[in-house]
Amino acid sequence: MDLQWGNIIATFLIALLSSGGVGWIFTTREDKRAKRLENKQKELDIAESKKDNVIQDWKDIAEERKSRCVELENTLKEKQRREDAQNAIISDLRSKLDEKNTYCAVAELMRCEVLPCEKRKPPFGMRETKVSDSFIQTSPLIMNDDK
Repeated sequence: MDLQWGNIIATFLIALLSSGGVGWIFTTREDKRAKRLENKQKELDIAESKKDNVIQDWKDIAEERKSRCVELENTLKEKQRREDAQNAIISDLRSKLDEKNTYCAVAELMRCEVLPCEKRKPPFGMRETKVSDSFIQTSPLIMNDDK
């Protein structure tokens, strides 16, 4: 029986040596090392692509922010332009209102104290009163002391 086990072991060793089985034992380390390097390279490639994606995402975000900033600046300029136009209209309307109020005040001051036409007495004894460059008040009749 010993001989049979010896033959089996010898046959097994011869088969291993002839088929490269012993070489396989030595090359497995190299294969493992090669596969590790290959996996490491794949990880680096994936990390590089992720880094490129992150960089591109940030560039896209920055571009969106810049375009939004330009859009907001344009909106602000448009609102300021409208506000300036409204302020100009308001200023014009206020000056017209002031002019009308001035006319009303002058008319109130120049009103006659006595209603019958023969005895009209304007509060001021002048025929014309210059109120502004565009308005001259003329009293309808000056009281004549000769009569």
